[in-house]
This record gives sequence, structure tokens and C-alpha cells, in this order.
Amino acid sequence: MHTLLATKQDAFRTVPNSPNMETLFVIYHESLESETTAIFQRHMVVARYTRIDNVIGARMAEREQETGRSSERRNRIILLVADSPTIKRILADLEALRDREGHGLRAFVLPVTRVI
Repeated sequence: MHTLLATKQDAFRTVPNSPNMETLFVIYHESLESETTAIFQRHMVVARYTRIDNVIGARMAEREQETGRSSERRNRIILLVADSPTIKRILADLEALRDREGHGLRAFVLPVTRVI
């Protein structure tokens, strides 16, 4: 099994599955779109990821049910897979963004155990 990498160090070479691969799962408010994607572009040759729009958290859904009004807040999710050093660099920039903004961004790093 091989994985296609798109980092500056590994520009589009295929490598065997490795414990050094990680998934970055990022949930952020849509107002942070340009800052978030700029971080990915800064650390990857070609920023390849999956983005899910119009994500509503459980608390937002409860509030909508209680009030009958649709929340104006909308979140997005981005999932990307890269080598561990790239994920660490992206995560450091995401932490700095969260520190500046104070809210609206959460990130989780998960190991990649298999790619098909």
C-alpha cells in the first residue's frame, strides 16, 4: 500500500504506509477560511484535503431547537493526511491562529494506520 504525499520535502512521491503519517482533523468557523487554508498552502506543495461545509455542532443544534431560529454560525471541517513533521508545522500555525482569535478553531491529530 502506498500514500501520495504533497509536502515541500516529498513533492508527490509515493511512499509505503508508515507510522509517520497522521490525519489532521480541523473544525473551524467559516470566517477563518482564508487564514486556515493559507496555513495549509504555506506548508504543503499542493494543499490537498477534504472540506465539509455547513457543520453544526451539538450545542448549536440544541439552541436552534430551543429557539426555533437557525444559527448564523457555520463551521467547516477539514481532513488532511500528511507526514508527521508537516502536521506538526501546520498544527503550530493553527495554534497561533487560535491564540490570536481566541475561539472558533479546534484541531485533532489522529494516526493513520492504513490507507486503501
